[in-house]
Amino acid sequence: MKIEAWALNQVQGDEFRRTGVIHISSNPLQGKQMRLITLITLLVCSTAAYADDAKPLFDGVTYHRKVRGGDRPMVAHIITLDLTRPGLKMAMTPPDRSMGMEQIAHTTSSFLTISGAQVAINAGYFNPVNGGSFNGEDYYPKEGQPVNVVGMARGGGLPVSPVEYDQDYRVTAILCIRGAKIRINDGQRCAGRTSDAVSAGPRLLTKGADTPLPPGEFFSDAVKEPRTAMGLSANRKTAWLIVVDGRQDGYSMGASLPEMVALFRELGAAEAINMDGGGSATMAVADKSGAPKLLSSPIHTNVPGRERPVANHIIVFARALTR
Repeated sequence: MKIEAWALNQVQGDEFRRTGVIHISSNPLQGKQMRLITLITLLVCSTAAYADDAKPLFDGVTYHRKVRGGDRPMVAHIITLDLTRPGLKMAMTPPDRSMGMEQIAHTTSSFLTISGAQVAINAGYFNPVNGGSFNGEDYYPKEGQPVNVVGMARGGGLPVSPVEYDQDYRVTAILCIRGAKIRINDGQRCAGRTSDAVSAGPRLLTKGADTPLPPGEFFSDAVKEPRTAMGLSANRKTAWLIVVDGRQDGYSMGASLPEMVALFRELGAAEAINMDGGGSATMAVADKSGAPKLLSSPIHTNVPGRERPVANHIIVFARALTR
């Protein structure tokens, strides 16, 4: 089983190098014999650092990867949003209390389809959650099961979750959205007519300066994990969505929070906030037919390419590119 998962990891790393996407499969280990055969050819592939040129996806939406090789490989997927472009707007998952909790869990790809958006990433922390065993089905939540959001959240102009300061010590800030108007505030409150919001953290940048991270090894440079985060320029005309793949030896180990700070600084962000990461970290986009494609390589139940159903998502609506 360990060999099969490692082979899957290598195949998906090669698919990234060739195409920039991973195709979604409902069974992450389907075709494992073919993957093991393919592994023979992958052993001769170079593992040197590489980076893709920026690729326009939609009007005002550009994607590129930042890749670090060596003994601590890292693959970061970066979407740059031009918030001044007509038709570009952001939103959050609206509430769904049909099963007695605040939300119904969906994978990022699934919610991209449900919402009709062009880009989606996972967003805030939630509970209950059980990561499950290796390649197992003993995880929670599954697609369509109820969950609660941690901290204040809004979606579709509706309240989702109240202010909650005692749920998760990582939650130190809030992302506030009204169309293409974005702010990151300390605490869990948004000013003005905010339609969508998600509490998360820790905050990474504040007015161009590094935000002091909480004490403890979890927040240190030694801890590399899959990450999801969002940044904003000082003039609030540009935003960045970042997902860093992790827990995949030989492909991407992940990033520490100090590394995420450095990455946002390199991009030119003045504000940045960390979102839920680990097995939740996922980035998906719509292809020309509207079907979802994974840009990132999520790792759920220790299986690369398997998506975790999560409580809420940051989604982006944008117009098609014009020739």
